[in-house]
Amino acid sequence: MTFVKFKNRFYEMMHAYIGDKIPSYKTCYYLVDYLFAFIIHGASISDYFAFGFYEKRYNGRNKYLTYRRYHKIQDKCNRKEDRIICRNKSVFNKHFSDFLGREWIDLKIADFKSFEYFLKSKPVVFIKEVNGYRGVGVCRLETNGVDVHDLYDSLIKNKSFHYIVEEEITQISALKKFHPWSINTIRIVTLYDNINDCVHIINARIRLGNNKNSVDNLHYGGIGANIDILTGVINTEGRDSNNNKYTYHPITGVQIVGFKIPYWKECIEYAKKAARHIPNVRYIGWDIVIKEDGSFILIEANDNADHDFQQLFCGGLWPKYKSIINNF
Repeated sequence: MTFVKFKNRFYEMMHAYIGDKIPSYKTCYYLVDYLFAFIIHGASISDYFAFGFYEKRYNGRNKYLTYRRYHKIQDKCNRKEDRIICRNKSVFNKHFSDFLGREWIDLKIADFKSFEYFLKSKPVVFIKEVNGYRGVGVCRLETNGVDVHDLYDSLIKNKSFHYIVEEEITQISALKKFHPWSINTIRIVTLYDNINDCVHIINARIRLGNNKNSVDNLHYGGIGANIDILTGVINTEGRDSNNNKYTYHPITGVQIVGFKIPYWKECIEYAKKAARHIPNVRYIGWDIVIKEDGSFILIEANDNADHDFQQLFCGGLWPKYKSIINNF
């Protein structure tokens, strides 16, 4: 990161979390204090402001999983050569075929006739770039009236891109009501102790779409809230990436706080089963969809599950992580 980008990022985050009218001496203090937080705790700029490090001292800061500590966990738990299973959507779909709950095709393999048949049999499909992340490279397409030849040619002509096409999935109505324009997923973060065959549930969140976007990702304006692991009840306000807080969904008005996730115990067991299915990648954030009949669909597995949003609701998780991975 260049100095200019660093400065702009620092000021952007400072004003978002502290306010606009900050005396110059305070700005200098925060900057120097951040450098200490970076050196001692490995905090990123986002960590420093989002976790309130500017109001905490050593003991308070030491409770948080920071950017540097997060990478230590990832390096210790996730074998590098197996991370492709999570990062390449085609490889992921093949490895987790029993968990998908949806039909799909790979355009590196499927010919035009297969592509044409797939589109004509599905009213809505999602086109995904296999290496896309945070909702980037995902396109929702209504297939009626589409020129299939032109679409196929445009998707395969650039060999730098690799696309898969998936059928649209449905979600349970209790979660759909929050934001009907997107699939609203459950994010469950697990640590798998493959020596003792024990899956630890670290954190759980609901992810809700916003602004009528077709994805619920926070980087597209989505909203997240904490789920109590034991009860399945949302026990915090919702937050977006700009630190706005919501008791009710801003578009639909559905109350977020206090909502109980349906089929919660079964959802936890589903995440544990998925974790055991990839024993060499032990730290994963699972994105799960609940269907009306109580079955589940696995959207993706994130071997680099964001450490920041896990801790905005329930405080620092570093002691919890350390107590588990020290026994690995």
